[in-house]
Amino acid sequence: AQNILSLSLSPVAARQSFTIVLGDAALQKLNESQRVRQPFTVLVMLGAAAHQEPPRKRFKIGDRVACKTEDGWLEGVVIHQDVRLQEVDWEFCDEEATGTVPYEVKLDAGPKVYAPKDDSELIVAAGKQPFEDRLYAPMALHKDLFNVESIGRWFVPGFRAALAKWQKSRDPADVDLEALPGIKLETHGVVSFECFTQEYCDMLLAESNHYRSSGFPQRPPNSMNKYGLVLNDVGMRDVFDEMLKNHLLAIGARLFGGDTHRQQTLHGQLLGTDFWGGGTLSKHHTFIVRYRPDEDPFLDMHVDQCDVTFNFGLSDNGSFEGSDLTFCGMVSDAHQRKHAYSYRHRKGRCVVHAGKRRHGAQKINSGERSSLIMWTHSPQFRQTSAYKAKCYAQHGGR
Repeated sequence: AQNILSLSLSPVAARQSFTIVLGDAALQKLNESQRVRQPFTVLVMLGAAAHQEPPRKRFKIGDRVACKTEDGWLEGVVIHQDVRLQEVDWEFCDEEATGTVPYEVKLDAGPKVYAPKDDSELIVAAGKQPFEDRLYAPMALHKDLFNVESIGRWFVPGFRAALAKWQKSRDPADVDLEALPGIKLETHGVVSFECFTQEYCDMLLAESNHYRSSGFPQRPPNSMNKYGLVLNDVGMRDVFDEMLKNHLLAIGARLFGGDTHRQQTLHGQLLGTDFWGGGTLSKHHTFIVRYRPDEDPFLDMHVDQCDVTFNFGLSDNGSFEGSDLTFCGMVSDAHQRKHAYSYRHRKGRCVVHAGKRRHGAQKINSGERSSLIMWTHSPQFRQTSAYKAKCYAQHGGR
């Protein structure tokens, strides 16, 4: 108590109004002491009443829980509470991420995860996790969407042909980006190409609407979008695992792989891409987002919580007005807030970029636009010195 009571307020803080909260023992110590110098503080709460307490957490350190992760519900043990976001991962170090997360959990499978909210949709007692992904597939509208054997026919023929040699050799050098149908360098570090068939886009949208009307619970696709569907949650995880491993990984390696695999130019233009573990992408968070004037009408500028983002247009080209994607620079660049390019989504076409490129969606004026998005990352890359160097740059050298 003596050490605490001898603390002094800073010159700035001393000019503020505070509530000083003292426990009974501290009050007695204060009354007995004749040597306490002013000003003093024990617990300072700005803008809060002395009697207010933080919400009581459902789990304590040591409790076994199950967490909703990109790999489904995984069990583990709570090891910390109230972890500062900026100490969690450099991905969260944007202006908006200045608070704390309630739980840090050590999963039985090995890694640590962080629960962003004390919410039963994200963290529950071990053994209490739901299993909607197993229940929905039998009543799905298009059961082929849940069958990995059907994946091949969802891509346009030109895309399949461009990857045929790589699928046998697994050598990124066997991927000729210029052979991808309709490939275009949209702006520095952002590439688009024809990918999905019109039929597949229609099936995905119909399945999303069917799930929404089925009565099954669903969560927001991410912390920014409220409307859409997390496809990993409804039984499609295996399908997108396969899609990443045997199709999109080739694109990741050529655009965001190491120096020996990354293609430098496209049609004579510098691609402007960088190493983001593109050749070892193995994890994904896959979801559909939906924009409407009366729902999510736009999306503020942000970066994605991933290494490489694949974004596929699903809606008919004439079914909406507005809602273009806006791209700026990489988050650690001097031009990170400078507008570089606006991209108009087209049905079946994929636009791919580094997750840490700042981007957003402009206001939708009419209609409805939906996109399939795969946030992909490489746990292997995230253990390297190259990734740690990017973390260091993101922190401004701190």
